[in-house]
Amino acid sequence: MTVVLVGTKDELMGSGALKIFLVANLSSISITERIVTAEELLGVTPLAQGLALTLSNGSSLGGTSSYLMKTIAALAPASGILGNGDHEAAQVDSWITYGVTNFDVPIAALKAAIQAGGNADDSLVASIKKDIHYSMSVLNCHLLPQTYMVGDQITVVDIALLVALRDAALTNLWDPSSNDEKTTHVRKWYNGLITSDFFHQVTSTSRSPPTSGSMTSSSDNTQDVSLHGVAPTVKNKLYKRNRIRIKEVLQDSSYVGKTVTVAGWTRTLRKAGAQLLFLEINDGSCGASIQCTCEASSTEGFEDAKKCGGTGSSFQLTGVLVESPSEGQAFELKVTIAKLLGAVYGGDVQGDTVGGMLYPMSKKAHTLEHMREHAHLRPRAGLHAAAMRVRHAMAYATHKFFHDHGFLYIHTPIITCADCEGAGEQFAVTTMLGNDPNSTDVVLPIFEEVEETEKKLSKKEQKRLAKMAAKEKVESIKPEEVKIPGAIDYTKDFFGRRGNLTVSGQLNVETHACALSDVYTFGPTFRAENSHTSRHLSEFWMIEPEIAFADLQDDINLAEDYLKYCVEYALEMCAEDLEFFENSPFGETGLRERLRNVLDNPFKRLTYTEAISILEKAYADGVGFEVKPEWGIDLPSEHERYLCEKVFKKPVVLTNYPKDIKAFYMKLDDDGKTVAAADILVPKIGEIIGGSQREHRKEILVQRCVEMGLDPKAIWWYIDLRKYGTVPHAGFGLGFERLILFITGLDNIRDVIPFPRWAGNAEFDVDLYDIIDVGHLMSPFSPDT
Repeated sequence: MTVVLVGTKDELMGSGALKIFLVANLSSISITERIVTAEELLGVTPLAQGLALTLSNGSSLGGTSSYLMKTIAALAPASGILGNGDHEAAQVDSWITYGVTNFDVPIAALKAAIQAGGNADDSLVASIKKDIHYSMSVLNCHLLPQTYMVGDQITVVDIALLVALRDAALTNLWDPSSNDEKTTHVRKWYNGLITSDFFHQVTSTSRSPPTSGSMTSSSDNTQDVSLHGVAPTVKNKLYKRNRIRIKEVLQDSSYVGKTVTVAGWTRTLRKAGAQLLFLEINDGSCGASIQCTCEASSTEGFEDAKKCGGTGSSFQLTGVLVESPSEGQAFELKVTIAKLLGAVYGGDVQGDTVGGMLYPMSKKAHTLEHMREHAHLRPRAGLHAAAMRVRHAMAYATHKFFHDHGFLYIHTPIITCADCEGAGEQFAVTTMLGNDPNSTDVVLPIFEEVEETEKKLSKKEQKRLAKMAAKEKVESIKPEEVKIPGAIDYTKDFFGRRGNLTVSGQLNVETHACALSDVYTFGPTFRAENSHTSRHLSEFWMIEPEIAFADLQDDINLAEDYLKYCVEYALEMCAEDLEFFENSPFGETGLRERLRNVLDNPFKRLTYTEAISILEKAYADGVGFEVKPEWGIDLPSEHERYLCEKVFKKPVVLTNYPKDIKAFYMKLDDDGKTVAAADILVPKIGEIIGGSQREHRKEILVQRCVEMGLDPKAIWWYIDLRKYGTVPHAGFGLGFERLILFITGLDNIRDVIPFPRWAGNAEFDVDLYDIIDVGHLMSPFSPDT
């Protein structure tokens, strides 16, 4: 894709165009320029302010040079020059505005004065120079602790300010070669950028091409490749809510005095005599509710509202938003129309009488166990609703983090025949039991014992068999069918072999990392572990990135960046819910302080062997561990938490674990005793991320399989990756529910997933075979599906 910058000759030679070309160069976006007259430019787009962009799809964009510069950068989000993450993006926008106001505008005013009269008024020059120097002192202080304006790489802010200060130097408003202590850090930053290769490549190219344009941001022999287009803006073309979300009403004071419609479920209902009714309504968009006042004299539907059954009833309410006279709330809704959508029928056991007596999620406080028993209704409880909002935010942050880093999202299979961890704790998938769970005539096929009878072979037959054996000396790399008499014959099953629910998508996603470089999978995984602890589920979600051409340190750096990004995103975007958890009896006091500590400190990195030495000393000094620490054990949670909560008081990265306690696919270290593995331990949780550099050497991988009791033929395709163009690669896995526990401060993993599954519990589902024709499930074209 080639982007065309359209403008008059003077504009294309100006500072605005230079900014755009510099951004295109850093983004590896091919760009040409086309000279037009001022009238022709307005024909391209009436929004043009001297310059316009024409994209490869024919659309044209106009606006300020800052807007066009950011548009170019948005074509290559993986470059990161718009900032990595929402926090940096906000800083980028803020500093660009600062640069326009404090540099671009006054410099443009000075240039205009010079062009108009030949010389600018001395007082004007002095005033502008004074303002410029003050603005530069601000930049100097900002650049004192860092190399670039935002984050740890060049962004569009650096480019915009670089060009602005270049203009200031050309108009003698400052001297980059001076020894002024007030600009020491600005000069270091400026001189580093102005002498860089990317700046030289653009400014050394003649930017006075013929009308057709010839300048590109890449060299002539570079193939024109477009990494991304411009993501379309989400617009309400057809879909539009027939209400305003309560979150938006409470955040935007412009709704005061206007008629609005909200809808939601009643948290509380309070009657003030027979003529006045107060409803506290929540729609799940935020933790806060809105008080809605209904009066018998002015509210249509008042009598129905009185008979709604109280907490849990649903309403659509229309009224005027007013400032509230009550403490603790800024606004309330004076209801003119109250439409009762659903009453609460909890007045009797049969559910025929309106009333809240038997409503499971009544206003009173409930235990977490009670809410789990009513998982279909617990989203109406403030605790679970907040957990789900945080869960959504962390899922979005995960996809954004990896997308913005250029990763591809790969969907790995849920049904598999491989055991990634070698644990053997897998759920089997079979159709041999039939569809009727009450059937009494299920017979599983088994391998029969075959009696071998000796058969005398002729000499001719013996020679033929000998020749065939000679041809088949090369052993097959694929597993051979083993028929054990009395064992279940899975060749009669749906997949022709035993299938299982996956415990990890790692092995599958590695195949794509060895072709697409940087990938990740994010999906459900399953483990048939008969555990009832607060840290384990039978169905959970895993995030598993894989990076090619990378070693263990790259993997650790990625994991630390990712975890910190999630924490930062939660602090910024889930502030209300984190405050709720911090003040909840089920939450954690000091939650946000703990999360900020994660952001403010680099993770402590040490080897497993070093950690064991620390634990052994603690044990000898009287720390009462249940498990005695010694080299070679798989560290229990008490050891992990002791290291990050008591010793280092921040997240810890342990590396180079004994090979016997880690999986077969981890790269063997040179000592032959440990593997290039890394676990990240965090306060409150213990291990939250486990990763490793993968063993990319075929012979050693096969050897490790044998040592761990795994038949290499069972993963022949995985070993094939090491045969055809192997590369060093690494990855990690993060249990998504453990991340939510870490962010929310909750204690039990069953409270951060909508419908938790553990041994003995799989409630709140439906047997589709009872309500849908089985044949419809098999056809993607069925009109009734």
